[in-house]
Amino acid sequence: MRIAWFRPDSNSADDLAPVIEGLRATHDVRVVDARAAHDFVWQAAQGAFDLCVYELDDSYAHQYIWPYLLHYPGVVVLRTSALHKWRAISLVHQHRDADRDAEMVFADGAGRNDPPWPLLRGAWSTWRVPVLASRLAVVADDALASSIREACPAARVVVTPTGVPDPGAGPAPSSPQTGMAVWLSPGAAPRTFDAALARAHQAGAATIRKASGDLQTADLVVATQWPTFGRPLTDALSGFAAARAVIVAETATTAQWPSLDPQTWQPRSVPVGLGDAEAPIAVSIDPRDEEHSLLLAFVRLADDAALRASLGRAARAWWEQHATVARAVDAWNALLDEARTLTAPPRPAGWPAHLDADGSGLTTSILEEFGLGLRA
Repeated sequence: MRIAWFRPDSNSADDLAPVIEGLRATHDVRVVDARAAHDFVWQAAQGAFDLCVYELDDSYAHQYIWPYLLHYPGVVVLRTSALHKWRAISLVHQHRDADRDAEMVFADGAGRNDPPWPLLRGAWSTWRVPVLASRLAVVADDALASSIREACPAARVVVTPTGVPDPGAGPAPSSPQTGMAVWLSPGAAPRTFDAALARAHQAGAATIRKASGDLQTADLVVATQWPTFGRPLTDALSGFAAARAVIVAETATTAQWPSLDPQTWQPRSVPVGLGDAEAPIAVSIDPRDEEHSLLLAFVRLADDAALRASLGRAARAWWEQHATVARAVDAWNALLDEARTLTAPPRPAGWPAHLDADGSGLTTSILEEFGLGLRA
């Protein structure tokens, strides 16, 4: 299959880079960045592609993708549920305030039709536009998929496993002399981490130290990002792949992972329907008690190398079953085959008219003044 895959040059969603390489074994995948997009229209007119895939995130770099997504329906990959910030900024920058307002009303109804727009109150559901314009929507999070299906029953939504490369499950670097090294994920809260680490030292866990490099140099990975907004938790998964003990936030996303509660050191119950109980692969903390729960986890894990090793072994085994790149590539091959046979759903009621504009409006209005029209 010939696939046009829209993604910026500097794409933070690195989990899809190895997936694209894996798909190239059976498909012709061409990455379309902002520069290559200028040639896409004439290439598409010549039948150069069988399917388009659009990675959509809330960043300036992704704004060039919107017009192509709307006019060439394909597969939209939602990297986050919160797309509103940069979409709104982009429209305002183009002096399209009325279009921005129309999209906000369509996205969340009259509840948000009260300028000035209260963006700080939360994310208006900007994803409704790309989801309903596409043949298929791909997300990495079951909770986000459920929200989309509830709000847009006509939408087709697929949850794909996030695959991370095998870093090689080497031994953890700790020793009685160096102590337990802890690596903080860039998406976690550094102030809370530092406060919990200081309190752990005061509690007598003096052998805990920050890892000096990446997670491969650590005994313990702290990946407590929340809220996730549907983003894949690649740092936690990379910790699993490296056979490290990992601390995560207890959220709708991580609830399906078998984990330990640091308040009791007992396994948290896995929600009904998410499979049989498995050996714990992580320690999950309540975000409402983040600093205290991190303290408890640091103190216990610093003194219990056997527990860290047990968590790491179980995490590695879970990664091999659920989060390898090969597994993600298999899922993508299946959904691409399905997407090729689908068409975009019909435009729903209230669909903003500007989303279907093809750029010929001004030309048409000028020609009409002279009694002329565009030829088909």
